Amino acid sequence: MFFNRLLLFILIIASGIFASNFGGNVSYALFYMSLCIPVISLIYTYYVYLRFRIYQEIGQRVLVKGELIPYSFTIANEDYITFRSVKVNFLHDKSTIWNGEEIKDYCLLPGQAEKMETKLRCNYRGEYCVGANTVDIIDYLYLFRITYPIASKLKVTVLPRVVPISRLGIAPVKRDVKNSPQLHNAEQDAMDIVTRKYQTGDSKKQIHWKLSAKKNQLFSRNYITNPKSEVIILMDLRPIHEDDLTTVIIEDQIIESTLAIANYCKDNKTDARIYYEQSGLKTDVIRGKTDFDLFYKRCIEIHFNAQVPLEEILGESKSYAGENSFYILITHNLDFKLYKSILEVSENGSELSLLLIRDKVNPDEEEIIKSMKLSGITVKLVTREDETLEVLNA
Repeated sequence: MFFNRLLLFILIIASGIFASNFGGNVSYALFYMSLCIPVISLIYTYYVYLRFRIYQEIGQRVLVKGELIPYSFTIANEDYITFRSVKVNFLHDKSTIWNGEEIKDYCLLPGQAEKMETKLRCNYRGEYCVGANTVDIIDYLYLFRITYPIASKLKVTVLPRVVPISRLGIAPVKRDVKNSPQLHNAEQDAMDIVTRKYQTGDSKKQIHWKLSAKKNQLFSRNYITNPKSEVIILMDLRPIHEDDLTTVIIEDQIIESTLAIANYCKDNKTDARIYYEQSGLKTDVIRGKTDFDLFYKRCIEIHFNAQVPLEEILGESKSYAGENSFYILITHNLDFKLYKSILEVSENGSELSLLLIRDKVNPDEEEIIKSMKLSGITVKLVTREDETLEVLNA
């Protein structure tokens, strides 16, 4: 385009010099024609800008992150002249259009329409626009470009995904909730050493056969209830001070990790208690599918604007933790205050694991991580390139 403009400028100057030196109808006709070329090109470009039509449709406006949905757009020339070059630009910072980059520059004859039907995938959670963003209109001589911003963009609501995991790799091995013996019926988790005489209706499994044989009378064991193991998840929702894309990725990883762990506990009949700050300290207890679905709906509206640091939430949660509970902290920030609070909880006999969502750690954070590992605390680093499924399963 710059080269074409340079040639036109040289043509205007040359024809002007020719008309000034030699005069005559022909020289002045060439000069005025060279002056009319940019005017006509600009008028043509603006006319196409006003007359072209674009239509786009999407399969659904509410979808789950990573889900492929139908997407189509139609660009049409409903006029009587040819539209030389109409170039479609798509939004691609948070969504991906399959084959969208291959078909985007159109030359439309009068009455012609071009339609593209493909798939669209949203890569991040939240509310944002997808599909066609702008249209560039260029004249025949490639002198002018007018960009048409599409006002009626497609706005979608993208829900966080629930990643199924087969094991909870972040949990200490000896306390892996899937293999924990405390996942059985809570009413018969442990037996008291006290026995009583057999009563009608007692299960045969309760009969203490050795004592019955010794006493020559049936005796039943007394069962007492042991509390189930409980997973306490602390979710850090403080603002993330990174560039826009990195911020969105870290937010998604924090929410997805929390949902994956809560879903795993739900499937394995282990209680999960989730603490986070959202206009005050919030607690969600997951004991089944209904509780999980309610928490999932809350995650849709979560904002990373918390003001309370994670160490304070950890201190608050200690008063509600049972003897068989262990902590999973999910955060994007690791400092000495949090480290000190984690060590204090660990020294009191609780088991903890830390999921740190960071691309890189500085030397101070490396030292903290080494010290935590030496203290028996599981630490896993999650970068923006990592998949939640792989990290939590590992």
